[in-house]
Amino acid sequence: MARVQKNRPIQVQSPKKVLITGGVRRMGLAIAHAFSERGAVLGLNYHHASKKEAEAAQEECLRRGAKQVFLIKGDITKEAAAVLGHFLKLAKGIDVLVNNAGVLPPQRTLEELSLKDLQATLNLNLLAPFALTQAAVKEMKPGSAVINIASLGAFEIWKSRIDYHVSKAGLVTLTKALARELGPRQISVNAIAPGAIAADPEQAKRIGTLEEKIPFGKYGVPDDIAKAVIFLAYDASYITGETIIVDGGRSVFR
Repeated sequence: MARVQKNRPIQVQSPKKVLITGGVRRMGLAIAHAFSERGAVLGLNYHHASKKEAEAAQEECLRRGAKQVFLIKGDITKEAAAVLGHFLKLAKGIDVLVNNAGVLPPQRTLEELSLKDLQATLNLNLLAPFALTQAAVKEMKPGSAVINIASLGAFEIWKSRIDYHVSKAGLVTLTKALARELGPRQISVNAIAPGAIAADPEQAKRIGTLEEKIPFGKYGVPDDIAKAVIFLAYDASYITGETIIVDGGRSVFR
């Protein structure tokens, strides 16, 4: 007579504790919504957004299923450790760090670009992610993840965007270096490089006519980036040091 095996109990994972920089607007908010739908504990860092805007983001994340949502105001270029420490105190740990906050500065020629301008771009796009990661990994357990939001600008060169290209290419290289450093601790470090992402029709107009350069024939939306982030946070258990390009195929023309 065949033995009937009892089913093993399903292990229910505790909600991931996720800190998202620039988490109350545009791409960061879409990422926050995606984690909310997974029941995560969220820390939404913001700096320039208004309190009203941040509270609206908090309310929407809770409505979508987030277990808890903490608003953490702070300039990560000056107080990265304090922002991380505030989240750790509230959430009692961290499983995922999403370095999303960044800046696309105005176009400047070589003659117009000052060292001060270059430093400001590097501070937010490269040095702040480094500082936050350095602080966060001290509290991360095996299976945790760092996800950096880079840009197609790490691989393509656009006119008069010297500081932006240097910062985003640096972030891709930082991702690889950190992946090698943290691999033995089973902490993954990956990046996502968005192409032309438009939050609304008005932003699409500002981006300009690029559809003919995109095989899919359309702009991406913030949700496209959020889905890639969720993949890296939950399902990519054997991927580290990689940059996933999310651009509708635009990079095939490089």
